[in-house]
Amino acid sequence: MKLFLFAILVFFSTAIADSATQTGWSGGPGSPGPSAMWGDDFSLDTGTSWYVTSGTVGIAPGVIEHAVDSSFDGAWFVDSADMDGDGDVDVLGTASFVYNRITWWENADGLGAVWIEHTIGGISFDPPIFIHAADVDSDGDMDVLGASQYGNNISWWENTDGMGESWIRHNIESGFPSASCVSSGDIDGDGSTDVVGSAAGSDDIAWWDNTNGTGTAWIKYMVEWNFDGARSVQSADIDGDGDEDILGAAYDGNAVAWWENVDGAGVSWTSHSIDGSCDGAVCVRAADMDGDGDLDAVCSSIGTSGTSWWENSDGSGTSWIQHFVDASSQISVLCADLDGDGDIDLGGASQLSDVAWWQNANGLGTDFIEHPIDDSFEYPVGISADDFDGDGMIDVLAAAYMSDAVAWWDLFGPYPGTASLESSILYIGGDPDWGALLWSAQTPPSTSISFQVRASDDYTQMGVWSDTLSAPCSLHGLLADNASYVQYRAILETANPDTTPSLLDVTVTWDPLGTGGSEPSITCLLPVIPNPSGPSPSANFSLAETGAATLYVYDLSGRLVREFGLTEYPAGNHNIQLQPLGPGIYFLRMQAGEFTANQRFVVVE
Repeated sequence: MKLFLFAILVFFSTAIADSATQTGWSGGPGSPGPSAMWGDDFSLDTGTSWYVTSGTVGIAPGVIEHAVDSSFDGAWFVDSADMDGDGDVDVLGTASFVYNRITWWENADGLGAVWIEHTIGGISFDPPIFIHAADVDSDGDMDVLGASQYGNNISWWENTDGMGESWIRHNIESGFPSASCVSSGDIDGDGSTDVVGSAAGSDDIAWWDNTNGTGTAWIKYMVEWNFDGARSVQSADIDGDGDEDILGAAYDGNAVAWWENVDGAGVSWTSHSIDGSCDGAVCVRAADMDGDGDLDAVCSSIGTSGTSWWENSDGSGTSWIQHFVDASSQISVLCADLDGDGDIDLGGASQLSDVAWWQNANGLGTDFIEHPIDDSFEYPVGISADDFDGDGMIDVLAAAYMSDAVAWWDLFGPYPGTASLESSILYIGGDPDWGALLWSAQTPPSTSISFQVRASDDYTQMGVWSDTLSAPCSLHGLLADNASYVQYRAILETANPDTTPSLLDVTVTWDPLGTGGSEPSITCLLPVIPNPSGPSPSANFSLAETGAATLYVYDLSGRLVREFGLTEYPAGNHNIQLQPLGPGIYFLRMQAGEFTANQRFVVVE
């Protein structure tokens, strides 16, 4: 599965006299240590999914980019909808300022891999700075709404054949200075699609009543005349009374506000401030960020405020609590369940050429984890989300002005082959004799989890990692006794891009008194040391109890070349000097009762 459920659990290590266990990693990276116990954090990782399921570590799915159009000059804003009525999701885009294009791309294979461009509007009009797909004329297909900054108008394009092949432009409003945004909703509750817009030049918020339901007759109603630099609007039921209100962001006024549809008919409006200090507010969205059933407000800025959301704490829009998400400048923001866990995550497009998403880690909107998507998508502006490949997971779509590109990203693509995680350095004190390294994991076919360890008396000089350990084993001879700092590295691998192993817990044991009386409590095969080795390598293993053990050496062709073993070994650690072997790659196999294990080693001249 590509999807893991995130539980709100925090795990801590148990540190008793002779062991330490880590069973959770949800605190994330950035804690190199040393510390007296393993908590729910760690030092660093490369490509692990510590953030997906609390209490496990797997390989993180790969983020896969899919180009929609790599030569869409001046790509500015994007939206998504089924433009041709064939049941899959298509892409809608505008190239603004000097390029004057509105285009939609047909998702020709339904998988988001093959796209066919269709032109909606050409160079004979001022292109919209913002576009939005909606069924304006109530005929069951998707039309296009646009706000033109230079044309000072709000227009819509009728999808006349329902297949996106033939379009007719209809003007809704002229003389709407520096029109900046357009949205749709049934503002008066009559069942037709009305239009909401903002005008940055005149600081206006307005809506237009689609009086006949077909988009050919409109009546304008003013909502606000003094929303300084009105930049973004969306219709939504903010107060939960069943009618559509309007949410807005003002760039020059640094404001986020909403207007209450007092009479439910869009004639009488009351303004409510959410925040008056959102520096450079540019994009506003309504979403239930904390899962309490009412709509909250999300806003991104290109000033110093970054991205925040405001909790609609009483559900009626009269009391708001701000929650910061990220301090970086974002020109647009999206709200969607990107990881499929049932809560709303956020995505953002930054003028610094970054596209990223923030996982709502606890489902309450108070703990976000940032995940980069693309850091070389030059000057992304528009961002949206939809399921472009039909796999049931929400993908991210964006347009980049400087890259002249429109692309979408599958956030949960195939698992890459390997990932790793390094623990915090653990301080155990004293002069210990090491016991064993133990772990439990889920390793589906074609996957594996292995470890490396290191110990030192100086946490600033931890030294080199041990050979790779493919099974729980004794640490005698692997770690220097009397060293008081220890650290592990988990290595996760898969040969199946649809499957990941999962690490559940890790335990290190030791004798804190350094008496030499700590015997291994497990049966295991240790790595051949050294590896590569000379002609006569050493095989090392341990037994939990007295019993028989046999070791077999195979060459690369699978031919048995050596066999060693006794009917009875005492419990403890054992070393066998293998008879001379020629240069090559070999496999060592141990069998002791029901226990079997394998190690690969190399002999050099």
